[in-house]
Amino acid sequence: MKGQILDFSVQTNTGVITGENGQRYNFAGAEWKDVKPPTRSMSVDFDVDATGQAVQIYLAQGQGFSQFTQNVEQQFQGVIKDHDAKDESAYNIVDWFIKCLKNYANFTGRARRSEYWFFVLAQIIILVIAMVLDGILFSGAPLFYAVTALGLFLPSLAAGVRRMHDTGRSGWFLLISLIPLIGLIVIYWLASDTKPETNQWGAPAK
Repeated sequence: MKGQILDFSVQTNTGVITGENGQRYNFAGAEWKDVKPPTRSMSVDFDVDATGQAVQIYLAQGQGFSQFTQNVEQQFQGVIKDHDAKDESAYNIVDWFIKCLKNYANFTGRARRSEYWFFVLAQIIILVIAMVLDGILFSGAPLFYAVTALGLFLPSLAAGVRRMHDTGRSGWFLLISLIPLIGLIVIYWLASDTKPETNQWGAPAK
């Protein structure tokens, strides 16, 4: 039977489940069959014994993943909230990464060196983690890596274009990076300091 935990007391190691039939069933903690402790509002599958007690109680299929994604979403929302409240002078690598993600399709502004290079560093770290996960879960097949690289391509390109604007150059100069050896000059431009004057792409980024 399916149901939902109404209450669970750690002190008495007992709880109450409401079944899909509207009935309530008491249960002992010993009947809980999941690693995580039972908490209110958890969806569960259970049996009922001859005395009307809930037994063999399991977390409902998919409930664990659902709670995991909810927790991740809540934590991410907390990070975004903290990011929005910060001044850029207090930004760390996570804040710069979030800013570039939020400006994933902005090809018209300017980006200071710290914004671009912290984003590049965060991107490298994430891609390395994706490679490790591929090696563990898929025997090296680049599934996570491909999805991650594809997802970061547009914000990376936009950040590069804004960085070129900040040095007083058009974003089209990034195409020079495709030329062997000569393309190395693009790295120099991306590492150049902000041009102090206002240009056609806006005011200085710092």
